[in-house]
Amino acid sequence: MGRSEVEGILKELNIFMLTSIVLGLICVSIIVRELVHILGFFIGSVLGYINFYTLRKEGRELLYKVYQNVMACVERPYQKERTLFLIKVYLRLLALAIIFYFLMTKLKLHPVSLLAGFTLVYLQIFVVMFRYWLRSRESY
Repeated sequence: MGRSEVEGILKELNIFMLTSIVLGLICVSIIVRELVHILGFFIGSVLGYINFYTLRKEGRELLYKVYQNVMACVERPYQKERTLFLIKVYLRLLALAIIFYFLMTKLKLHPVSLLAGFTLVYLQIFVVMFRYWLRSRESY
């Protein structure tokens, strides 16, 4: 998979995520019609999108550092970078848990709508990667 192919997938994923957030928000507002659920879905999906966007950026940096270390023939080339990446991921999860706790207890947003919005973003990753897998399988 080339760099331009990865960029194409990420661009498609970005457009697909933003479109599905808007369509999901419209569906939730039509079906539920309660501001608590609509706001919860919107905030959850925005948090999921921001989390994905920052994780994507850091993931690229990790892969670049690992590649540099491998090319320099460093023994155990990715241990330090992988450890730092995992620490950042777990700190991000802790921060998200604190944010979700605050949103549910102080702002009284519904946890199901928050999680539905948050998981919508990651469902899009699965859908786009599945479509890519189907396309690549058909080309063989």
